Amino acid sequence: MGQNEDGSDSKAVQISAEEHWPTMRAVILVVNDEKKDTPSTEGMQTTVKTSDLFQHRVTNVVPARFEEMKQAIITKDFPKFAELTMRDSNQFHATCLDSYPPIFYLNDTSKKIIKIVEKINSDAGEVIAAYTYDAGPNAVIYYDEKDEDKVLGAIYARFGSVNGWNGKKYEVAHTAEELSGVSRVILTSIGNGPQISQESLINESGEPKSN
Repeated sequence: MGQNEDGSDSKAVQISAEEHWPTMRAVILVVNDEKKDTPSTEGMQTTVKTSDLFQHRVTNVVPARFEEMKQAIITKDFPKFAELTMRDSNQFHATCLDSYPPIFYLNDTSKKIIKIVEKINSDAGEVIAAYTYDAGPNAVIYYDEKDEDKVLGAIYARFGSVNGWNGKKYEVAHTAEELSGVSRVILTSIGNGPQISQESLINESGEPKSN
């Protein structure tokens, strides 16, 4: 964390190698591809200027939570990682609501996904899934590979007809109403960070290359 007000001297530091937690998985639920009512940069500026909760978050919550999250990742403590992830997502959106005028990034589908994750954890009797949202309605749900059938089974039961499952199908323990509002899913896992590449998606004339 830097000292400049605009954050220009802040930087991210990798706390462990990508192979440290190879069983960590994530499914992204693309809720809305449309342009947001409030652009992220504009929204953040409004929040910084008007939210009292944001100031409390920066001063009192984030530093301690960062240390807790770092420890959870180092020890591969998924329940703690999940709790911190969801709490931080919730508080971030609380600061958006505390802004003046308030900023609404989550929509009804986003809220339904939160309830689905809560039910996944309740049915499992332990925390095996964690949701998080950035400045938008799309959900990222983390889980460990060993719990894939439980987590993705519950999600597949609601959104199994959308694109992105790559031919995979999951059985569910009980029937669930299929929901709308998600356009596609993206199944992903931990990988390498940014890489330098000599490849280009456009040709010398500036046109996209054909496949």
